Amino acid sequence: MNIAGICIIAVAGSVIALTLKNTLPQYGLILTLSAGIMIVLAICTALPDIIDRMNTLMDLAEVSSKHSEILFKSIGICFISQFSSDICKDAGESALSGKVELAGKIMILICALPLIEEVLNTASALLGS
Repeated sequence: MNIAGICIIAVAGSVIALTLKNTLPQYGLILTLSAGIMIVLAICTALPDIIDRMNTLMDLAEVSSKHSEILFKSIGICFISQFSSDICKDAGESALSGKVELAGKIMILICALPLIEEVLNTASALLGS
């Protein structure tokens, strides 16, 4: 699906959800979630091409597979936590949304710890410690 189709789904879902918000708010939220899921699924169809291209670039740059794994995990955590946070905001739960964003940041930090450790060890070796 191209960007035009994604935008049509988003705008149509938003307009219908706003229309339903006054009379049937629960259906408006369900419609918004459904439109969001449809958009994410449409985006997921492009993921194999993106992953292949990024793997090719990583191979050309001679980046370790361990480093590329950290990158892919971090990107996945970013997308999932942002999507979840946006759903919480749509549902009127901004406090919960903030907690989801914080959890995503902490999970990225945990995921990147081996890389941070490697950088610190390299810096320590260069400094002669």
